[in-house]
Amino acid sequence: MVLFKNISLIASILLMASAIFPCAARDMRINISEEARATVTEQKLSRDIEFLSDSLCAGRATGTRGAMETSAWIAGRFSSLGLRPVGTSFIHGFQVPGSGAGRNVIGLAEGGSSAPEGYILVMASYDGLGIRGGNIYPGADSNGSGVAAMLALAEMISLSRELGRQYRADVIFAGLDAKYQSMAGAASLWKEVSGGALKGPDGRSIGPKNIKLVLNIDQVGSSLAPLKSGRKDYLILLTGGIGRTEIYQANMSKGTELDLSFDYYGSRDFTEVFFRKAGEQKFFAEQGIPAALATSGITMNNNKLTDTIDNLDLPVLKRRIWLLWDWTERVAGIIPGDGKTR
Repeated sequence: MVLFKNISLIASILLMASAIFPCAARDMRINISEEARATVTEQKLSRDIEFLSDSLCAGRATGTRGAMETSAWIAGRFSSLGLRPVGTSFIHGFQVPGSGAGRNVIGLAEGGSSAPEGYILVMASYDGLGIRGGNIYPGADSNGSGVAAMLALAEMISLSRELGRQYRADVIFAGLDAKYQSMAGAASLWKEVSGGALKGPDGRSIGPKNIKLVLNIDQVGSSLAPLKSGRKDYLILLTGGIGRTEIYQANMSKGTELDLSFDYYGSRDFTEVFFRKAGEQKFFAEQGIPAALATSGITMNNNKLTDTIDNLDLPVLKRRIWLLWDWTERVAGIIPGDGKTR
């Protein structure tokens, strides 16, 4: 990418400056976190969600041409960001009873460590309801918003790596198919992980013991179902109790500062349903793997013709992405010595 080439040139100039003028170079260091945050714009998010909601994708129903267009687009984005295929291809096919072939899209951002201390798995389902009664169900929030957030996280991690940041863990990004077919895409991914079929660039299997965190991003674009406080800038994170200290630390970053909830609107039963049964992270959580579901909650627009980008809150979505990225970095573990880290 032209952007990355320019960044590489800037980095080279800074390295030369550090050798000649060490004190001045220290003042010129790039703030990697600020540069990464700046890549997330409302315009980019809008373009991504508009594409996913477009007639070309035709509602993204599993097994349709629209779903194939979507999976190819995600694979292209992964490639452009410098992610590496997990296995021989970004596309991982599987069979869905009654719907033909499903297609998960899986890419990996190498953390930079010569001996990675595991993997973080960030995933978002991309399929939708498709065309029903001659009408295209756009699925802007469900789950165009989640896919856009996942791609934004991938870009932030990739840019941070280009600028010299290194992580102790690698990060896997997965666009999942067939949520509306009993979450067959997530089940297929778990089957690959548990069976040793998912392999990293070094050829080693990515097994359950290697995964430090699974983050499922599902419907994060709305501000129509706020928490008790009534604030529109909120986020629900169902984590099964893990990672709260790091999440609070990430949320303290200037400009993020969201209204957080670790349960589903105060209901223990609904919290358990969405975390243990209705979310795709369940395949991992039920095996004891640290997992989380990020969501802005169900609204009256979900799975309806009114689920369009006009009903989303892109400024708040951007801040939610910042939080999820910051938390991902903390779990991955930033290796010291990469310049100005925070």
